[in-house]
Amino acid sequence: MMSFALFKATLKKNWLLLFIFFGVLFMYAAVIISMFNPDDIAQLISMLDAVPEDMLKAFGLTTAITNMTTYLASWLYGLLMTSLPMVYSIILANRLVAKAVDNGSMAYLLSTPNSRAKIIITQGLYALLSLAILSAALFGTGVAMCEAMFPGLLDIYAYLKLNVTTMLANIAVMMTAFFFSCLFNETRLSLGFGSGVPIAFLLITMLGNTSDQVKILKDLSIYGWYDPVKVVEGSNVLGLDLVYTGIIAVLFIAGVLIFKRKRLPL
Repeated sequence: MMSFALFKATLKKNWLLLFIFFGVLFMYAAVIISMFNPDDIAQLISMLDAVPEDMLKAFGLTTAITNMTTYLASWLYGLLMTSLPMVYSIILANRLVAKAVDNGSMAYLLSTPNSRAKIIITQGLYALLSLAILSAALFGTGVAMCEAMFPGLLDIYAYLKLNVTTMLANIAVMMTAFFFSCLFNETRLSLGFGSGVPIAFLLITMLGNTSDQVKILKDLSIYGWYDPVKVVEGSNVLGLDLVYTGIIAVLFIAGVLIFKRKRLPL
């Protein structure tokens, strides 16, 4: 149950934001892929010698690089492919609901024949699908660049598995921000909680990476439940993918139910 007209209008209003984040992530991916040197991995690792070990761990970087796939899992997916999509999620989720209520544009939408449920489901589906499209585009262009520069060196299946898990983690964060956007009518509260919780997830993960003494902190963070390098090395993440999917569904449904029932200052 969604409004295709509203979905089209939402896409028209927000496509530039999606394109900007794709461009930034594509640029980072291109630079990191081009830096790989299959003939001298030791020289690549030596670039990290000047960086303190705790900082390397915090940013998800590892010197245990054996091939191109583990290199990308560490250097690209250790932080960049979660932190930047997190920023995109915070901005978009707030735009789709709380900001629309705050600036009065939601009143216009509710004056149309569309029900509250149809409007909020459409907005939620756009949030989910836009992040899925961003992830798919980055996966496709990443594989294309790797094959163009270093044919046959990327384990595409392992890379796909990593991208699916990372995408689900990012969508779970998107749905967290979407939930708070549905919960609050004011942008300041939506952004406060919608950004505060995901940023806390990221900081807790970074802190948990620094040493074994605080490793348990990673269990409190959506980002800390998997290790990108271990995923591409064969770690089974099917159960985790199902957990992420469950979180996404619960937060989506909760956001819809709350928006349907709450009082709006229209």
